[in-house]
Amino acid sequence: MPVKSVIIERSVRKRLPKLPLYIHERIIDAINDLSFNPLKGVKLHGELSEYYKLRIGDYRIIYQFDSEKSRIIIVKVEHRQGVYK
Repeated sequence: MPVKSVIIERSVRKRLPKLPLYIHERIIDAINDLSFNPLKGVKLHGELSEYYKLRIGDYRIIYQFDSEKSRIIIVKVEHRQGVYK
């Protein structure tokens, strides 16, 4: 079931244009896919248990899925080495 809205945090909107073009395009495609299948990612554990991650090559999309409001909030897009810091 598609979500009603996808919210991309300001820090992510600023970060995306700085990524290599092929990664940028893959991330945008993945975010579009998430809008149709929000549970596609892997649920995180511990302090990050309210978040999901989606792997795009060496990059990770960290997001929240709010099922009550039927929305996804993209909170971080980073290289795998620095995404959990």
